[in-house]
Amino acid sequence: MQLAVGLLVLAAQCDCVRSHAKTQHVAEACGILAQSMANQESTFVARAQAIRGTHILLRDYDSQMIALLDERRAAIRSTLLTDSSADEGVAGCSGQQLEDLRKEALQEMNRLQSFLNTFRRALQDDPAGVFIDAR
Repeated sequence: MQLAVGLLVLAAQCDCVRSHAKTQHVAEACGILAQSMANQESTFVARAQAIRGTHILLRDYDSQMIALLDERRAAIRSTLLTDSSADEGVAGCSGQQLEDLRKEALQEMNRLQSFLNTFRRALQDDPAGVFIDAR
């Protein structure tokens, strides 16, 4: 009888250890995913600043920014963070941390869409021969 109780206690402890290891793995996976998203955003900002710092026609500037914003939206979509129907984790990340990352990704997608709309409207109204001057 004591052997059976001992085995039950040992099994419970093993489950606890497995659960902790799984939680730690999920936290690490979410951290990696968050860092990847931050790196993508840094790259996006650097490219936008480079475009802005170039002496180019306003129409070319708007076109380049539209392409950059479209690329950024595609990069966010490629992480599957915008797929709210996915029940499984993304790259090992799951639970509330994944939901928080998804919420941030969707908010950024909305901001990017707003910027896209603005640049597309501006592109239609840009006067010919106007340059963006490097700062």
